[in-house]
Amino acid sequence: MGKDEKVKVEFITDLLKVEQVVGENAAQTSVIRDITLPGRVRKITEVDATIRNVQARVIENKVVVEGVIHKQIFYVDDDTGQLKEFTVPDERFVHFVDVPGAMPGMNVQVHTRIEFVGHDFIREVPHHENNNMVDSLFRQTVVLEIFVKVTETLQLEVVVDVIGVDPKKIVKELLKVESVIGENASQVAVRADIDFGRFARKIKNIDTEIRNIVARVIENKVIVEGILHKQIFFVGEDDIVFEVSVDERFTHFVDVPGAFPGANAQVHPRVEFVDVVIDTYDPTRGVQTAIIDIFVKVTETVQVEVVTDIKDVKVTKELLKVSQVVGEGARQHKIVMDLVAPAPAKKIAGPPDTRFENIETRIIENKVIVEGDLVKQIFFVREGEFPDVLEFEVRERFSVFIDIPGAMPGQVVQVYPRVEFVDFEIDPYDRTRIRQIVVIEIFIKVTEFVQLEVVVDLDVIDVLPTFTVYIVQKGDTLFKIAQRFRTTVDAILAANPEIKDPNLIFPGQKIIIPAPPKG
Repeated sequence: MGKDEKVKVEFITDLLKVEQVVGENAAQTSVIRDITLPGRVRKITEVDATIRNVQARVIENKVVVEGVIHKQIFYVDDDTGQLKEFTVPDERFVHFVDVPGAMPGMNVQVHTRIEFVGHDFIREVPHHENNNMVDSLFRQTVVLEIFVKVTETLQLEVVVDVIGVDPKKIVKELLKVESVIGENASQVAVRADIDFGRFARKIKNIDTEIRNIVARVIENKVIVEGILHKQIFFVGEDDIVFEVSVDERFTHFVDVPGAFPGANAQVHPRVEFVDVVIDTYDPTRGVQTAIIDIFVKVTETVQVEVVTDIKDVKVTKELLKVSQVVGEGARQHKIVMDLVAPAPAKKIAGPPDTRFENIETRIIENKVIVEGDLVKQIFFVREGEFPDVLEFEVRERFSVFIDIPGAMPGQVVQVYPRVEFVDFEIDPYDRTRIRQIVVIEIFIKVTEFVQLEVVVDLDVIDVLPTFTVYIVQKGDTLFKIAQRFRTTVDAILAANPEIKDPNLIFPGQKIIIPAPPKG
């Protein structure tokens, strides 16, 4: 077949709705400030640092990333030798990450990580209330790594097969990508009564964090469950500031037409508003209202063989820049640990609050290593005449290997950990000793960035496209679809005999669109 020879071929297309990668980049930023620790400090033993309330905004060629660094410093008091804790006031940070081609309205994914926390002793300073005492002034440096990926949702018809051309001249490549089914946002109000435990004169500030998010896809909906964690700082008698922590579980349904069980769900929750009103008649109590905005995106991992070239045939190509799925897998991991409670325990008071911190991943050939900390707040009823409820925190390090055939260093890993089961057994002879068993599940997805030119049309005479596979979207009717593809409702019904009622189609349904009639 000559290069300019007229040919008569038929081709089949598939409609891909994918996240086209505009660009990605990583940047580091340092947050430096002076902090004062109470008393003389012999040494700092540990710093528990987390990044909270991360938000990203796309502007032209850049992504603006904002967030809060929350730190608890554990140190040894030089005079008493006691281990003490100091919570540093939250520090806001703002950083710009360059992403050429980024534009407002595009999608952005952000991953932040604390790379380093250091403290340099400067000098002793007089205590702010008692000149006979001294405090310790340190210069604190926190180094953050910020990774951003900017994408836009692209709907593209690609050629998946050609009839009438020597198969040896057709070049194909297998793509395994995330096809976007739909996305939506919804708000949920969380209202609860608060017991301050003492007189409260006014609210100083409220720190919020959303934890333990779990998403489950059902037909046309995503069920989102989680915990709204709040630290409420309030002013009591004699202008002393106190703190009370409150956890509230919430469940919300987000409508995503076309969603189905087994599809993938990405959830991005954000606290939009939170307020606590002190009860005028009983200042030891209050009412809290919070509004959480929940954004979900539902995708399906699809495997499609696309045509990338046809030798000796003029074709039209488009550059596809996507994250291709290398593989995914899950593994359960059991953690057994002997705990020591701060007082004899009569019984465990309900399930613990759990969260994952310091998650790190490393890819070796065909495997992914996931390491991190499982942090638990355990509540128990103290044994004795006055059985009050006490709490203590436990941090457990874990390391899990997950087999992912085809995984190689340099690829991207997404990690979704969750606690499946927790059980406690109190030692009947020493009720401060508790045996704990936790089962966690680690689900991971490995992707790699792919740039691929795909064939979207054939520039030859007498080309006969046979049909297109189309996924019905919200608001579609057969009449609208027929108009878009320059065909008729009768032709679509003839190609899809399983459609018995032309007025009954649903989002996510795959239908065949025949070629438009000639002329």
